Amino acid sequence: MSRKEQNEQCKKLNLSSTLIAIVSIILIVAIALAVIFGGFFFGMKGLFSILGITYDSNQTLVLFILVCFAVGLIIDPLTKVVSMILAKSFSLRKTAPFTFTLYFVSNFITICFADYFMQSIYIPDVFLFVISTLMAFIELAFGNQPEAT
Repeated sequence: MSRKEQNEQCKKLNLSSTLIAIVSIILIVAIALAVIFGGFFFGMKGLFSILGITYDSNQTLVLFILVCFAVGLIIDPLTKVVSMILAKSFSLRKTAPFTFTLYFVSNFITICFADYFMQSIYIPDVFLFVISTLMAFIELAFGNQPEAT
């Protein structure tokens, strides 16, 4: 079926069919985001509980996760740029220790920034290292695998 035929079929849909399609897509995206955010929320809640990290309320934890996401949106692209520059200038191959170190530093900066600006959560310094290390291992395990050469 050509692109022109597809466009004509889409134009033939009535308003209610189009509205149902749009609402369905929005609902699917909202459910996916809720599942992802729920995983982060309950994962952080469990991790904080295991490590004995205190926070004022669940809203504080949600705000902490949102701040981490916001800071991560800035830090992660910078990490990618630094990774590319270091890999090319020092002819480093994308090895696990190199990638782990970049992930660790990125996570540490993100969590330190969120912890510094939130007075309602207290994370001891040793746990900053533990959480950053754990997150770096998870990113390394589930991230893009280096290509075999």
